[in-house]
Amino acid sequence: MIRSAGAGAGACLRAGLAAAILISAATAARAEGFDERVTVPSLDGTALSAVFVPRTGPGPHPAVVMLHGCAGLFTKSGKIASRETAWMRILSDAGYVVLAPDSFVSRGVVGGTCALRDKPVHPDRERPQDAMGALAFLAQRPDIDTKRIALMGWSNGAMTGLWTVMAGGKVAPPAGAADFRTTLLFYPGCIDVRKKVTDYTPRMPTLIQMGAIDDWTLPGPCSELVEETRKRSSVPFEIVLYDGAYHAFDAPNLKLRTIVSRGNGYKNVEKEVHVGTHPEAREKAVARALDWLKTNLAR
Repeated sequence: MIRSAGAGAGACLRAGLAAAILISAATAARAEGFDERVTVPSLDGTALSAVFVPRTGPGPHPAVVMLHGCAGLFTKSGKIASRETAWMRILSDAGYVVLAPDSFVSRGVVGGTCALRDKPVHPDRERPQDAMGALAFLAQRPDIDTKRIALMGWSNGAMTGLWTVMAGGKVAPPAGAADFRTTLLFYPGCIDVRKKVTDYTPRMPTLIQMGAIDDWTLPGPCSELVEETRKRSSVPFEIVLYDGAYHAFDAPNLKLRTIVSRGNGYKNVEKEVHVGTHPEAREKAVARALDWLKTNLAR
């Protein structure tokens, strides 16, 4: 047998970088006020590092599982990404326990997957296992109201959300087990779902929010998915498009810029796309998200 020294060295380097980022991320999380780190078992057996934002006072409390986008939960310096940090604060201030599992660094993938042609972690394969593992982690805690757990996702994480909550999907919980009560998704890529599933239906009320001129994850396929689903299902499934907004419009203080994307996780198509904050759309989306959670997680 001939072993490639370069491949072995590369694997060791990636593992070392991943470990270093997880260590520095723990320090950064403490500095940002999110100082509790937990290990969440994915249903596929992967031990996921996760940021946990608890609540004080009498429980049980409602909770939100957050699924990061293709850039990952952590920056290269180990800090929690600014969009995820902002939403952790928003959700915590609104009274929710927050759990944000890391699907990438936990598997040795450093720097995200946005620019990778061959995606090592997929929104329809590994990541739904992570989402359900996070749900199971919360469901066994006495401080969590198991009937009031929501799922939120952004871009790649939002695509994961679509697959996770699909009625009849591979990761649907067994009868009697805890399930998500509602789903909030920001700018998912809906093309692959429409190609692979002809009768898509979410198991619970689901809201999609997107920029109307998003040129990375196109709003058209998502609008069509919602329209088609509503014709055959009574489960609330809604989409809101914000005029003038691009991808990542809800990120805080992200200057509009052009980046190169290699598809939505399935296609090796290279294209230039726009990302950036749209303050007005962000404000409306945050308010709509909190209202959706309040309504759908009501006792």
